[in-house]
Amino acid sequence: MSFLRGLLFDNLGLKLAALLLALLVYLNVYLDRPAEVTVSFPVQVTDLADSLSLSGPVPSTVQAQARGTGKQLLRLRVTEPPFKVPLEGIGPGAVSREVRAQDLPLAGYDGVEVSRIIGPEVIDLRIERKVSRLVPAVARVEGVAPGDTTAHVATVEPESVRVTGPRSAIALLDTVVLQPV
Repeated sequence: MSFLRGLLFDNLGLKLAALLLALLVYLNVYLDRPAEVTVSFPVQVTDLADSLSLSGPVPSTVQAQARGTGKQLLRLRVTEPPFKVPLEGIGPGAVSREVRAQDLPLAGYDGVEVSRIIGPEVIDLRIERKVSRLVPAVARVEGVAPGDTTAHVATVEPESVRVTGPRSAIALLDTVVLQPV
């Protein structure tokens, strides 16, 4: 029994180091193989004038099928470089930007190429003038105070708040309802 214990536990640190080294060599070889994966690029809108605001949905990511070695693709998936949509010099109205493979941020990822765009292929944005106005704040009361049957009126301090955003969204606001009390 002590012979078997000696085989297993003698030089345990050395055996664990050898096992770790073997695992690292295996991963190095495994990740050098060519691979193809779906990669997401977060959409980042840049250079929008201060007097303008985005109105409506903006896609959160652009997905593409990419080819390269496992190491390159793993690094690309971990860093997730943003796909920038520059809006410098753009005025109010609808804007469409086509997403092309050469526009995706692959600088610094030598050997990685995009085989196809999965979606969206076009990013449609609506830009409006930014407006600001005071809107009354309203308290929302849930439940009843225990014991007392007289009505309590909830007051809000301050009575109004300044709201800033796209003209169409601000025009629809008549009050700002606060969290329940």
